[in-house]
Amino acid sequence: MNFSARDGLSARTVAFTASPGAATQSAPHAAPGWFSNSATNRPATELVEEPVVERPRMKPTTETLLRGQELFGPSIGQGMIYIVRSGCIRLYKVLPDGRSINLGLLGPNTIFTQEDTSDGIASGAIAEALVDSTVSVVEGNSLATLIAESPELAVAIVTGMSRRMTELQTLVEHLLVRDTAVRLATTLIGLAQRFGRPTADGLTSIALPLTHQGLANMIGSNRVTVTRKLLELQEIGHVKSLGRNAIAVDVDALRQFAQAANESR
Repeated sequence: MNFSARDGLSARTVAFTASPGAATQSAPHAAPGWFSNSATNRPATELVEEPVVERPRMKPTTETLLRGQELFGPSIGQGMIYIVRSGCIRLYKVLPDGRSINLGLLGPNTIFTQEDTSDGIASGAIAEALVDSTVSVVEGNSLATLIAESPELAVAIVTGMSRRMTELQTLVEHLLVRDTAVRLATTLIGLAQRFGRPTADGLTSIALPLTHQGLANMIGSNRVTVTRKLLELQEIGHVKSLGRNAIAVDVDALRQFAQAANESR
């Protein structure tokens, strides 16, 4: 999906002045002692109103994404606000060694943006639909107007940004720990909380297709390591396989496991 075309429909308000000839008729004579405006021959003390033309702001649009489809890549999507309406969007970065690391798994009513890469430091992120999803797209400059018209939207934005801040702080903490099992456990907890369904045996099934490679991509690891860690978690009863690409987890047990692992370091 290329946002360059959409960026051309930017709803930024613009103002321009009419050409001198269109603005007014030239005054035949200037009063003595006044400095004349060279463009209009009007006295410099006379205020000339210049017409302002406003383009209508772009209304929010909705994008429908199929599983695996990208909403934006590192070099596009800036200046826009994205709101997940349904499904799940994976926001991630590709590391220099080719691995990827999740910046967030974004469920309904989550708000996110592309990174501002104008400083030459940020490299930009990738937003990909983990399942079939719908996302509302709003131009950043239109957001203030939309918030003023909808207090509910303002509440949703504050809630969503607070959640994103917590997720990013947790990500930093887990990267510093450098423990694959902890990153895997906390990722499974997040998935279960966001997309979980209770099972008859008291576990929580994750209603998303999860391959071992997919989980590895989420936590910046590799498939072999994730498979080994999942088997270890399965042996102690924290994770249960439900068949191909489907698992159930014990959220409380995984939380205790992650806490214990952090405290032991």
